[in-house]
Amino acid sequence: MKTKININKLLYSILSFLSVLLVSYTLLIEKVYSKALPPGSGVGDVPANVLILLDRSGSMSARLVSGAGVYYPWASTTDSSGDVYVAQLGAQGIKKFTYDTLFVDLNYGTGGKFAGTTTGANVCNANYFIDIKHHNGNLYVADYYKGAIYEYNIAAGTCTFKKDLSYPKSIAIDNNIMYVSHNGGLYVRNLSTNSDVSCNANVGDVRFSFGIAIDSSRSNLYFHTRNGRNGLIHRHTMSGNCPSTNRASFVSINNWRTSYGIDTHPSDDAVIYGSDYWNAKIYKYTLNGSRNGISSTVSKGTRKNKPSTASKTFIFYPGGVHVDKTNNRVILSDLNKSSVQFFDLNLGWIKELGGSLATRMTGAHEAIQAIVSDPALKSTVNFGFGYWSSEWRHPAKWFSTWNNAKDQSKPCTRNNCLKVKVNDQGAEKIFKVVKSVSPRGGTDARIWSKMANQYYTNSTHTPILKDQGAKGKCQKSYVIVIGDGAMSFTSTAKTLVTKMANRTDQNQIKTFTVAYGGGIQAPGIAKFREIAVAGKTGDVIIADTAAALTSQLKAVISSINAPNLSFTAPAINAKINEGGFLYQASFDYQLNQEWNGKLTKREIDPLTNKPKNEIVWDAADKVPSPSSRKIWTVLDTIDYSIDYNNFVAANYAEINGMFERTGNEVGAYHNVTLDGKQHPNNTTRCKDDVSTIEDGNDDDIKGLINFIRGEDYFDYNSDCNLTEKRKHILGDIYHSEMVIVGAPDAETAYLGANQEAYWRTIKGYSAWADGLTNREEIIYVGANDGMLHAFSADTGIEKWGFIPPFIGSTLPTMVNVNFNRTKTLGGGGTNPIYGVDGSVTAHDMYFKKPGTNSANWYTILMIPYGRGGAGFSLLDITNPNKPDHLYSVYNDFILKEVHFVDYQGNFESHDYIGTFYPIGSFSESIRATDNAQSGKATTCDNSGETQCFKGKVWTLPIRDLSKSDLTVTVNQKKITNWSFSKNSAGEAVLTFAEDMTYYGYDVADDTEGSTDLAVEIDTSSNATGVKTRPEYDYSRLGETWSSPRIFRIPNDGRGDFNIEDDIYVAVMGGGYAGVAAGVGSNVTIVNLEDNGKLYKNINITDKGKGMPGDNGIRNQVPASPVVITPDTARGINYRGALVYVNDLEGKITKINLTNMTHEQGFDGGQTIDIFDQTKLFDTGSNNINQQYMFHSMDATIGTSTGALWLFAGTGNYERMAEKKGENLLLGINDRFYPNFRVVPPSRFKDLFECANTTDDTSGTQCPKYPNKKGWYIELDDSKKVTAEPTVGSGLVAFPIYKPVTDNPCGLGDAFICAVDDECGTNFSSQLGENPSEIDKKEKCKYVGKGVLSKIVIFANQYFANIAGETNTDLKDLVVIEAGVGDINTYRNSWRSNY
Repeated sequence: MKTKININKLLYSILSFLSVLLVSYTLLIEKVYSKALPPGSGVGDVPANVLILLDRSGSMSARLVSGAGVYYPWASTTDSSGDVYVAQLGAQGIKKFTYDTLFVDLNYGTGGKFAGTTTGANVCNANYFIDIKHHNGNLYVADYYKGAIYEYNIAAGTCTFKKDLSYPKSIAIDNNIMYVSHNGGLYVRNLSTNSDVSCNANVGDVRFSFGIAIDSSRSNLYFHTRNGRNGLIHRHTMSGNCPSTNRASFVSINNWRTSYGIDTHPSDDAVIYGSDYWNAKIYKYTLNGSRNGISSTVSKGTRKNKPSTASKTFIFYPGGVHVDKTNNRVILSDLNKSSVQFFDLNLGWIKELGGSLATRMTGAHEAIQAIVSDPALKSTVNFGFGYWSSEWRHPAKWFSTWNNAKDQSKPCTRNNCLKVKVNDQGAEKIFKVVKSVSPRGGTDARIWSKMANQYYTNSTHTPILKDQGAKGKCQKSYVIVIGDGAMSFTSTAKTLVTKMANRTDQNQIKTFTVAYGGGIQAPGIAKFREIAVAGKTGDVIIADTAAALTSQLKAVISSINAPNLSFTAPAINAKINEGGFLYQASFDYQLNQEWNGKLTKREIDPLTNKPKNEIVWDAADKVPSPSSRKIWTVLDTIDYSIDYNNFVAANYAEINGMFERTGNEVGAYHNVTLDGKQHPNNTTRCKDDVSTIEDGNDDDIKGLINFIRGEDYFDYNSDCNLTEKRKHILGDIYHSEMVIVGAPDAETAYLGANQEAYWRTIKGYSAWADGLTNREEIIYVGANDGMLHAFSADTGIEKWGFIPPFIGSTLPTMVNVNFNRTKTLGGGGTNPIYGVDGSVTAHDMYFKKPGTNSANWYTILMIPYGRGGAGFSLLDITNPNKPDHLYSVYNDFILKEVHFVDYQGNFESHDYIGTFYPIGSFSESIRATDNAQSGKATTCDNSGETQCFKGKVWTLPIRDLSKSDLTVTVNQKKITNWSFSKNSAGEAVLTFAEDMTYYGYDVADDTEGSTDLAVEIDTSSNATGVKTRPEYDYSRLGETWSSPRIFRIPNDGRGDFNIEDDIYVAVMGGGYAGVAAGVGSNVTIVNLEDNGKLYKNINITDKGKGMPGDNGIRNQVPASPVVITPDTARGINYRGALVYVNDLEGKITKINLTNMTHEQGFDGGQTIDIFDQTKLFDTGSNNINQQYMFHSMDATIGTSTGALWLFAGTGNYERMAEKKGENLLLGINDRFYPNFRVVPPSRFKDLFECANTTDDTSGTQCPKYPNKKGWYIELDDSKKVTAEPTVGSGLVAFPIYKPVTDNPCGLGDAFICAVDDECGTNFSSQLGENPSEIDKKEKCKYVGKGVLSKIVIFANQYFANIAGETNTDLKDLVVIEAGVGDINTYRNSWRSNY
C-alpha cells in the first residue's frame, strides 16, 4: 500500500485545527445563484419565462427631473449676472447655466461645458474638480486628485495658470486675493499681480478643511474641520492679506463633522453658511459677539433623493455652498442628488437646477440592465425583450416567426420589435441592446399585447417547455409591460391579457403592468390596474423614478419563481466542536416571506461518530426580543460603539441614508390615502387599525428597521398588528460557512523562518494568546436577514448582529408593496433577499490597526458578502463583546461606483466609466437633447444648434482612449470604416464614412429615426477603472462568493528576503457578475494592513465573446482559490504562496505570489517574478458543452508521482435540471510543484493529453506520469458536479446530480463518485450497492433525490447535506461508509477558516 501525504492537511488553517480533526467535520452546500431554492430541489429548477416590453414612445425622452441636467456637482459659483457655473464630478468638467431659465448656456465652452484642455502651456483637463470660484472673467478650480489649482479664462477658452498643490480642497477669493486650503496648509495668491503672497502656510488645521471663507469686512478667515463626530468652525484674524497662524476662536457644533463648503454673508460678518454632507442639511449659523458660540441656527433639508418644493427641501449628500453676494442668493451643490438648489439669505427655497441627465428612457435602460445582470435573477429566469409604441400601418400580427439572420422577430419595425427571444442567453443580449432603444411614437396597447400573445402561443417559437410531465404546468411565464403614459386601445389589450392568463389546457401567461416616470394621471393608472387584474397579477406597479423602477422590477421578478418551489429544506452547514458537538444550519422556505433560519447544536455519539437526534439548542429559539437585541451598523453620524445598538427606528433618517446610498429606496408599503395614482389599492388595508401609518415612506423606513429587528411590520399574519414579534426572526443561513472563534491557538512551532509560525514566535504571539485563554467561544455566521450574527457557542444566544453598511443599502429590496394583502389573498409579505451570504474567515494578525500608533496582535474577521453583493467588511473581534469595524468595500458594477467606508465611518464613492455607450451618450446627442429642452429648430444638421444632429464626426466624452480600445457597431454589427482622434479636452472623436443621426425629440412615424450606433470599450483600456482613488479600484470585483485566504506576502516580490516588511493580504476569486463585462475574471488581492486598499488585481484571460476563439462564455472566477504556503506544505523554501484558481471557462491557472527568483526556486531556469501566472489546464469549455467550473478545487500530493494533484468537476450550476452539458470529473497534476514554471501551450486540446478513465473500475487505465497531464471521466445523461470535490484516503469524492430525463419538473438523482486520486479509477463500488430501481449502468453510488453539498470525511464516513430527500432515515443528511484507498492518508479541510 503506497503512503501519501495530503497537501491540504498541511495548510495553516489545518495546523490550528488539527486537534479537532477526530471529533469534527464540516458540511457545506455549494453556492447557487438566486434566492430560489437550491437547484435540484424540484420544480424550482425550471426557469420562469419573463418577456419585458418597454414603451419607447416619445414621452420617454422627458427628463426624470425637470430642467437641464447636472452630473454630480461638487461645487458651484456665479458671475455678476447670477448665471451658474457647476463643477461636475470626474471628467465631466464645468457646465454653465442661465439662472433665469436654468437652461445650459450653449455659448459657453463646447455645448455649454468646459472639460479642460490637454494641450498648451497649462494642461488643465478635468479630473476631480472639488471647488470652483468665479472672479474677473476667470474660473479658479481646485482639482483634488490631480493636485492642482487652475485659472481658466472664459473668453479665451484656455487655462492661463496652473499651480501644483497637494490635494487642494477649498478656494476663497476676496479683494483679488485667492486662498486655497490643501494638505500643505494654506496657499495665497494675488490675482491682480499674478504672484504668490508670502503667508505662513501653517494656519492652524486649515490643511484638513474642505470649506474656507473670508468675512465681508475682511477681518477673519473661517474654515471648517472635523472633530470626531462633531465639527469645528475656526476663526483666524486677518493682518493685511494673511491670516494669523494661531486660532483666535472656535465654535464646536454637534454632529457637523463633514462639510464640503462654507461661505459668509454679503454684509453680516456674524453669519456663516455651510453644507452638512452626512446629515443632508444646509445651515445658516449666526455667531455671537465673541465669535466663540452660536446665537442662532437656521437649517434646511431632509435626506431624500427627490425634487424639492417651496414647502419641503430635500437634500442628498451635498457638496459645496456658495453665496452669490451680488444677487443675495445661497447656492447648494447637491452632489449625490445631481442638482443645484437656490435659497435666499434666510434659506428660503427659491428653485432647483434640475437633477441628473437621466431621461425616463435612460432610467429604464439602467433599471433593465440592473435586472438582467443580477445573478440572483438571471439564474432562475429566462429573459426576453421587446419595445413598443405605435405604428402608422397596423399589421394583424406583431409576431409571426423569428428572423434568424437578424436575430430578431418578424415583423420588426423602427417603433415595435421583439429584439431578444426568451431563453437562457437572453439576459446577456438584453444588457447589450437595451441602450440602443430611443424614444419615438405613441402608446398603442394593441401592439405589445399582440406581440406577447402571438409569441408565447406560437407553436414553433414559444419559450414554454413542452412535455412537462405528470406534474404538468410547472413553468411559469410572464409579460412585464412598462409604460410612461396613458395607453390607447386598452380594451383589445385587456382581452388578450385575459386570454393568456386563463389558458386551461396549457401554461398560463400572466401580465404585470408598470406605470413609470411619474407622468401618468389617475385615469391612466386605472387602465394599467385593469390590465394587471386581467393578467392575474393583482395590481399596477407604480415607479416614478429610475430607482423605484429598479427596485420594483427586482421585487416582481424575485417573487415570480416563488410559486414554483416544492422542496424539502436542505441543511446548509454543519460543524462538530472540540467537545463533540455538531452545529448545523438549515432553513425552512416561506412563500413571499423571509425564510426561517435555524442553527442547531447536537451531541456526537462517541460510539457511532454520528450526531444524536436530540437538539441541545436551536439559536432561532433563543433570539432576544426585538427591543432587547443588539444590532449595529456603520452610520454617518451615530457611533455604534456606545451600545452596539444603533440600528433602531429612532435613527431612521441616518439609516435611510444608508438605505439609499446605492440607489435603492423603501417602498410605501402602508398608506392612509388612496388617490388612484400613487399607491396600489392594497396599501391602505391597515390605515384604520394603526395610528402610526402615514402617507409617504417615513413610516415604512422605520417599519423596515423594526422588521429587521423582529417586528411584524409587513404583517405576515394579516392582523394589522405591525409591532408584534414575528413568529420567526432568524434569517436563513444559506451559503455562509460558520466559523467558531475561541481562545487564540494558531501554530507557533516552525521548521523555518519562511513560515507564519516563525513570525508569530518572534512577535510575541504566545504571550498575547495567553492573555485571551478565557475568550468566549463565538459562532460567527452570515444570514440573509442582512446580518453577520455572533452566537454564543455554549448557549446559542445571539450576542449581537452586524449589518455591513453596503448590505444595509440592499435591505429596501425586501419591500414589495404588492405583497400587502389580506389573509385570504396570502397575507403580507416581503421579498426574500441575499444578505450576508459569504463565508467568513478569521485570522490572527500582527499589524498596526487603523487608529492606533503601534503594531499588535488582533483577531480579525473578514466578511465577504457572497451573493449579497460585490464587497466585503473587516472587523476586529479580539474582544467579541466590543467588535470594531475597520473598513468595508463595495463595487456597484451596475451603476459603476466603488464605495468605501473606513474605521471612523468616513464614506467615499468613486465612479468609473462603463464599457457600453449607445448613440445617446455622445456629446452631440446630449446637446441635441438640451436644444430640444430649449425649443430650438428641429432641422437635422451638424451645427449643434438644433434638436437633431446629423453628421460624420461624433464625440464620446471620455478621455484616455485609443482606437484599439473601441469596438463600434451599427445595428449590432461591427464596423471598421471609421477613424479616431482627440479634441482639445482629450475626449475621443470618431469620424465615420457616412452620416449618423440622433433625434433629441419624438419624430414622426415615417421618419427613419436615430441611428443604432454603439461603442464598447475594452476593459483593459487605461480609461477604465477608478481614477480618483486608484488604490480602491475594485471596479472588477464581482459578487464575492469566494472565501478569502489570508497569508503574508513578500512585499517586494522576487528576491525579497526581509520578513519584516511582508504584509497580510487576503486572496480571493474575482467573483461572479452575471453578464457584466470586465467583472470577475480575475484574482483579487486585498491589503489587509492598509485600510483595505487593493494590493493587486490579477486578470485571468477571458476567451469569451468579442475575442478570438469565442466560446460564448463571459469568464469569471467565483470559486475559492487553492493557496499553498510554507505553513501548509513543510519544507518549502519560499515565502508567500502559490495560488491555483479555476474559472467558468474551465481553465486552471497557477499564480506566483512568492519571493522565488527562478523557475527552480532561487537558482536555475528562467527568471520569474511575483504575479506571474501560467495556465495549467483548459477543458475547452464553451456554451454548448457547458463545462463550467463554478466550484472550488481540492488538492493533494501524489506519493507515486510526487506531483501536486488538483481535482475539479464541471457543470452548469445555474441550470441543474436542463438536459444539456458534457461534463467532466478531472484530476490534473502540476509536475513543476513546488516551483513555478510557465507551462508552454499544448499543441492539442489539453484533454487529449489526459487519460480517459471513464470506464475504468480496475486501474488498468491509470495515466502514466509525467507523460500525461492527468485523468478525466466523462459524465453521461447531462450529469453535473454540484459542489467541490473532497479528497481523502486516496480517493476523491465528487457529488453528482442527474436531471430527470423525461420530466423537467421532476426531482433528479444524487450520486457520490469515489475515484482514485492519481489513477482516476472509479471505486464507487466500495460505497455499497445501489437500490434495484437504479439503472445498473450507473457506476456511482446513489444516495437520494436532490442536490448534494460538498462531501466531508469523518471517521471513515462520507457526510453531505442534500437539498431533496435521502434514501435513508435521515431527513437532509447523507451518511455512508467511505471507500478506502490509502489508509495512511487523512484529510481535514484546508479551507477551514480559523
